[in-house]
Amino acid sequence: MSQQVLKARVVDEILRLIESSRTVMLVNTFRVKTVTINEARRRLRGRAILKHVKTTLLQKAAEKTGSQALREFLKKHASKGSVMLIVSNEDPYELQQELKKYSIRLPLNAGDIVDREIVVPAGNTGLPAGPVISSLNEVGLPTRIETGSIWITRDTVVAKPGDVVTPQLASVLSKLNIRPVEAFLKSYAAIHNGIVYGEEVLSITFEDIVKDLTRSVENAFKLSVAAFFPTPESLGIMLREAFSKAVTLGTRAHYYDENTVKILLQKAKAEARQLEALVEKT
Repeated sequence: MSQQVLKARVVDEILRLIESSRTVMLVNTFRVKTVTINEARRRLRGRAILKHVKTTLLQKAAEKTGSQALREFLKKHASKGSVMLIVSNEDPYELQQELKKYSIRLPLNAGDIVDREIVVPAGNTGLPAGPVISSLNEVGLPTRIETGSIWITRDTVVAKPGDVVTPQLASVLSKLNIRPVEAFLKSYAAIHNGIVYGEEVLSITFEDIVKDLTRSVENAFKLSVAAFFPTPESLGIMLREAFSKAVTLGTRAHYYDENTVKILLQKAKAEARQLEALVEKT
């Protein structure tokens, strides 16, 4: 069978897959191990199909589809190299959260850009005392020797988001068996029933959503109090603040009522004691 015929069959298969599925996801498999991909295939069997495809063939399939939204999506996001195609009838966000469960930890390599703060915890490194201690100190790790082993004396940040990993840091993290890279099948774009999902939407976690909602509620609450806009949540605080300010104003103005009279009497009593003390001195 000729190469051209084989490619035509692959294109037809891709076309069948993308047209018969509500969800089409494109996944970056950079630094993802085969074992992770196989585990995802096993766990998602019957729910999704995972297939490595060349984007040139994916583009050819896109040209044949009758869906303009799907054609435009693939033209924009499947532009080069080789990607993994995931087709399913399930929601792409839920699929991405499922894929994240099958992650493995990988070490950082020299030249990698850090995407999160990396902390080396205090404690016994398990490394014997020797020349390696100078390597640890070189990347900013405070150390001491105890019972023949090298100990890190305190939790230490060795890299922050945006930092480029140096060969020295990569070597030290490897020696300490610290693997900060979480590798999993990560979709960078998906389309579901004609709606496109970007990586920023697919990668957000449930915890992120809860934090954002909590922050939004807190900000809305603070704004309503600052703007004196009464709501069921802010009205109680606004009334307490208004009452406190009214009592303070009444006290300063020597206005007597059930809320100010006790304060005014205590103030008068304190002033009388001060005056009595001055008289006794004279």
